[in-house]
Amino acid sequence: MLSPLVPQGGRDGRVLVGPETADDAGVFLHNGRALVATADFITPVCDDPRRFGRVAAANALSDVYAMGGRPLFALNLCCFPQADVPEGVLGEILAGANEKIIEAGAVLMGGHSVRDPELKFGLAVTGEADPERLMTNAAARFGDTLVLTKPLGTGVLINAFKFDKLDEAGLEPALVQLERLNADAADAALRLGARAATDVTGFGLVGHALGMARASGVAMRFAFERLPVHPRFEELARSGITTGCTMGNREHAAGAFTLLRELGPEQEELLFDPQTSGGLLVALPEGPAQALVAELSARGHRATAIGEVIAGEPRVEIH
Repeated sequence: MLSPLVPQGGRDGRVLVGPETADDAGVFLHNGRALVATADFITPVCDDPRRFGRVAAANALSDVYAMGGRPLFALNLCCFPQADVPEGVLGEILAGANEKIIEAGAVLMGGHSVRDPELKFGLAVTGEADPERLMTNAAARFGDTLVLTKPLGTGVLINAFKFDKLDEAGLEPALVQLERLNADAADAALRLGARAATDVTGFGLVGHALGMARASGVAMRFAFERLPVHPRFEELARSGITTGCTMGNREHAAGAFTLLRELGPEQEELLFDPQTSGGLLVALPEGPAQALVAELSARGHRATAIGEVIAGEPRVEIH
């Protein structure tokens, strides 16, 4: 899908990060500053429209943080049904999103809306970064430790809620993480010298790790027992709850994914579960990695060192 765009980005020297490495956002050099541009939208994850707006905004803003940037301004992307939406719901979605935009220190500049039978909402976001301090998915190095800053499992939990297999109380721990900005994680990672990061979203942990491995020319190894997971995930996955993207994510990694231990089906599900507003996967040397985990844990984040960068052809191993 990106291949027709690759030659376009490569023709302009002002493009610091283009489509070539399928990174989280594009980066454009302007007057000595790196402008970071991205867009993302999602379908509802809960019944509270204001909270959905906050989650959708956090999800879109995350791509800027994954590049080591800070958001400047955002545009609403509204795909809203023409009928059968209770009065006030759409306004609440926009209000919730604006709360997160303000929390990020950015401003809302407007947006665009289209009629869509399935409600979707998100943001186009522009941020800025120091061009000498970017984090990209192409800068992981042999020997780096891999830190994940949020737990996994939101795909199954959101679908379980949609199909009345999980109540609001059961979804609540995940919603707290879903609406949390990745600002703290990006700020701490940059201060500790990180050069490589990506956010873990729709392609799942293995898919996004494989993207980083391919862009960086390395392999990645994760310890399954270290993976942070949302409560109830394994129980729900064992009951048959899955997502429409999970199998595609597994197929995408075929040939570059190796299990070095035996896992149950619900455990393998976790590796490919598509995330919404997921955490950052950060690669940095062991000492700074432990400092990152300690700092974020002290701030209430569930950051965990989950693996390491190893030599070899780009692939992902689970042991």
